[in-house]
Amino acid sequence: MQKEKEQKVTSQELKKLYKNWPDIRKFLKSKGCGATEAEDIFQEALLIYVRKVESDDFELTTEPFHYVKNTCKFLWYNQARKKGRSSSEELPEIEDYQNDDWFQKELKFQLIEKAMTKIGKQCQQILQLFYGKGWNMIEIAKKVGLRNDKVAKAQKYRCINKVKEQVIELQSEELVMNSKF
Repeated sequence: MQKEKEQKVTSQELKKLYKNWPDIRKFLKSKGCGATEAEDIFQEALLIYVRKVESDDFELTTEPFHYVKNTCKFLWYNQARKKGRSSSEELPEIEDYQNDDWFQKELKFQLIEKAMTKIGKQCQQILQLFYGKGWNMIEIAKKVGLRNDKVAKAQKYRCINKVKEQVIELQSEELVMNSKF
């Protein structure tokens, strides 16, 4: 059976965050961010917030507004650093964030998401059903059209290895790109 997450973000909570959009836009503009980029960053920060709150192992220790605002700040710094832009204040180096546990987890999550796009559709489906929806191997075998749960389990193992290989490859590419600068 599918597991339901206990924590959910309510529409009222999202409306409250959207009401703070002008403040966040003003904040991002003060850092040198353009209007369109600010809107994209805000949307991405909201998605990160929802994903985190609905995660079983996440505990929100600050007000949602501050979490989203700080996420926007980190996303903008990261984007600006990658594009070689400068803001009205000096951008912190990536080393400044290495002690931020949530930031490290988010970077790893983004890397895994990127790796997931590089594997086959069936592997994506198996891993999403197992890890994302909490299905058991019998249910997955039926859904995906595999012979039985043992075949599904073996396929899941191969899929995980493919994702690991992609993560290693993506990390290597990032190291090469970062060493050029």
